[in-house]
Amino acid sequence: MIINRVSTERDPARPRSRRWFLGLAGSSAIAAACGGRTGSTPESESESTSGSAPETPAPTTSGEADSDGSAGSETDLPGVDDFIIVGAGAAGMTAAHLLVRHGRGVRILEAASTHGGRIRAEFDFVDFPVSLGGEWLIAPESELADIVSDPAVPITASVERYDPASSSGYHDDDVGLVIEPLGEFDYLNFVDGSWLDFFDDHIVEGIADRMTFDTEVVEIDWTDTVVRLTDASGDVHRSRHAIVTAPLAVLQRGDIRFVPPLPDDTQSAIDAAVVWGGIKVFVEFTERFYPTFLEFADSDTRTGQRTYYDAAAHHDTDTAVLGLFAVGTAAEPYQALSGDALRDHVLAELDDVFDGAASRTYVRHVVQDWSAEPFIGQAYLNDHEDPAIPRALATPLGDRVFFAGDAYTSHDDWGGVDDAAQSARDTVARIVG
Repeated sequence: MIINRVSTERDPARPRSRRWFLGLAGSSAIAAACGGRTGSTPESESESTSGSAPETPAPTTSGEADSDGSAGSETDLPGVDDFIIVGAGAAGMTAAHLLVRHGRGVRILEAASTHGGRIRAEFDFVDFPVSLGGEWLIAPESELADIVSDPAVPITASVERYDPASSSGYHDDDVGLVIEPLGEFDYLNFVDGSWLDFFDDHIVEGIADRMTFDTEVVEIDWTDTVVRLTDASGDVHRSRHAIVTAPLAVLQRGDIRFVPPLPDDTQSAIDAAVVWGGIKVFVEFTERFYPTFLEFADSDTRTGQRTYYDAAAHHDTDTAVLGLFAVGTAAEPYQALSGDALRDHVLAELDDVFDGAASRTYVRHVVQDWSAEPFIGQAYLNDHEDPAIPRALATPLGDRVFFAGDAYTSHDDWGGVDDAAQSARDTVARIVG
């Protein structure tokens, strides 16, 4: 391996954009299930066992008071919920948790077979949880307590910053490989855990009996006081309020029909938004021959981003696992391949940087293509979007239908798990005051 320490036009230690390593905020069905702890299959000669999805709890019905404290007559009708949340990802679970804390009746309809959305994790690949979706906390550590919003509940999850002395590599054909110290880097990584572990340990227990799985909402009729949500089986679910947390790509595809149609401003924002697709690949090796992060000339552009990174960082393990994170146009060359062809492409790319070390030490790999997910179909709203787009997407439909998620926000950042949770907090605050 040749390490060049000459200067280049592109400074390997330059500041990175806030989300360019951002874990994809998502659910997956690499196997049969979508979201949660299962569904990605290690691709090698060795076998991997996937976990099982939780059982679907029975729906609950409530007749709680409205945001002004009064109980409407509609909630006295059998089968009318106070709130129905579409989606059990980070935003949906956060919103449900907070509404329950406010004493509100809540039911979650999730299209996939389990909870989690784009914070999926794989627990059977190696000896630590591999974050197939959202991975990093790009906010102060106090964000975890803000999500829980209960001072009596201790936060058991631990996060750490990357060591400034850890290595950061940059490679291109002209200068070869340049390795320098990473320096100060604001991203926080979970220690021996994942975003899914955090939600399971602090949020899910209080809302598990309010989740209904394998229920894809295909129509939301907000014509009258009672919102009617029709699922793919034709069953109608009624509520006084609905919170839509489905990924933006779902709305762009028209998978959910709104009656009456969405306001022009909202629909225009949906149509104009540029949503990045994304893929993550994790490769196990017999030894660690790579830096903590590895960039290329096209690692951070206006149309996409990609990086390799040490996925075992901050985990108590001796296992060597290198992760590939790619979104937008940078993801497309990988997404065009599958199986052995994708594996060989990744190994060849790494062999070119590390003098064949990748192929010599390869063990197995696991792939998560978020663009292929039937109920997801995306990574996140592109980093360079006009901030007016997510603000328009966060605008509720009167006092009955609300939106929450990483793309539905009035803040100047989007695309992360913490952004999705913040959006849910904002939505609940708007509702309950």
